[in-house]
Amino acid sequence: MAVVMPTLLVRYGELGLKSDSVRSRFEQALVQDIRRKHVLAGVPCVITSPRGRVFVDSDDWQRSCEILSHTFGVVSFSPVTRVSSDFETMKQGIRAFAEPLVFEGATFAIRARRTGNHPYTSQSLGRDLGSVVFTSFIDKNLKVDLGEPDVEIFVEVREREAYLHSSRLPGPGGMPKGTQGKVLSIVESERGLASSWLLMKRGCNVQIATQNHDLTAPLTAWNPDLKVMDPEDNLFSLAWRKECSGLAFEWGITELDNRPAPKGDLPVFYPLVGMTSEEVHALIKRVNA
Repeated sequence: MAVVMPTLLVRYGELGLKSDSVRSRFEQALVQDIRRKHVLAGVPCVITSPRGRVFVDSDDWQRSCEILSHTFGVVSFSPVTRVSSDFETMKQGIRAFAEPLVFEGATFAIRARRTGNHPYTSQSLGRDLGSVVFTSFIDKNLKVDLGEPDVEIFVEVREREAYLHSSRLPGPGGMPKGTQGKVLSIVESERGLASSWLLMKRGCNVQIATQNHDLTAPLTAWNPDLKVMDPEDNLFSLAWRKECSGLAFEWGITELDNRPAPKGDLPVFYPLVGMTSEEVHALIKRVNA
């Protein structure tokens, strides 16, 4: 029997709050980044993007999960099962979906939402599908618990299709790659990984200047096209030549107090200012994960 690969439903956050034109541009940037990473990983995929969501179908959904967990702009994603939004079809789909999840005495909840025109509301759909699960597994003595259930099944209906899932996997959030300006990030130590990562998360197209190119290897998981170069005495001149809109340093409050401020004709950013050493250390672990 052929193995059916689940579709991955991708959710994004703040870019959905932009105007239609900006949201469309940012969404396209997100799709391009996901597609580019799949190409570099050698994983064929098909990406569709109806309003408010992105769907990824690939030949290796687990590898796709790794890619999405390292893609800025992705807030969360879920492996989903697609079924028709016809209610009778959804009844069959939710029975099959729930069967491996429920167990003796388990509590459960159906979380339903819909977009489009349908002969049911989100509330009635959740209630009716919950009844299907309850009666289909009456021998397991299930109970409904809308507060803290043992099993949650999410049903998202979008026009003619419905998507069933039971988990949400986290992405890094932030803004898609390249939606903000280009910044030259000066990396002197592992702290530079954290400062560069924060800029990437805000959508900046980051280029790295460092004397230790091997140090920046963990950042390539987040941006496989990362450009790394040797620093120069005049960092502002280097930034201008690379068409960067600013420079970023890994300095904290201590460095700002004890080192002369860089002087030049471009904005200078200090992403780690205000962060404790523990917070920076945790962020470095996140970059290396």
